[in-house]
Amino acid sequence: MNEMLIERDELVALLFDVSDIAVTLTRINDFCEMAMKRKKPTKAELEEMNARHARVLANAERTRKLAERAQAKLDARRSSE
Repeated sequence: MNEMLIERDELVALLFDVSDIAVTLTRINDFCEMAMKRKKPTKAELEEMNARHARVLANAERTRKLAERAQAKLDARRSSE
């Protein structure tokens, strides 16, 4: 029973998702610092933030589904032992 819980291509996608989330957290920090300085973000900056936020939500959902699938495989493997 050497079935992989997560495939290599899924792992690569997961790494990109996590990387994108990390970059977004950095950008959120930048926006927070901007707000603390009372600098209003430009329309382009707000659009970029909203687009990035939408991508992060999609990445988080994909990551969650991969984790749930891997956990289900792990649970099934454990129950059959």
